[in-house]
Amino acid sequence: MFLGAMFPGGLVGVALLLGRLAAAAVLALVMRGFVQDAPWAVFPIIVLAASLAAGLLTRFASACCAVLLTVGAGRADGAMAAVLALNALHVVGLVLTGGGAYSLDARLFGRRVIRLDD
Repeated sequence: MFLGAMFPGGLVGVALLLGRLAAAAVLALVMRGFVQDAPWAVFPIIVLAASLAAGLLTRFASACCAVLLTVGAGRADGAMAAVLALNALHVVGLVLTGGGAYSLDARLFGRRVIRLDD
């Protein structure tokens, strides 16, 4: 009996790829305004966004991204706070699902299939 794969492919994999790219774009573009207080934080955010886009250590990078977006939502006001909070929820979805078949995680760790035989 087939239960599922750790790195889904097909249209689900494409959806996860688009989700990772969207999360990386939000992190890089929106959080750029919040690092003016701490210019040293630019490099780690760029590395984190690149990791999300490539799908490298996706669950860890997504968790870090969700924390940063939540902090950014707390510092923002009005509509921007709502946008960042909703994007943090989107990124939590990436934490739960992983990178998908079109990620470096899938290439490094391989696709895993769980089978339970009767």
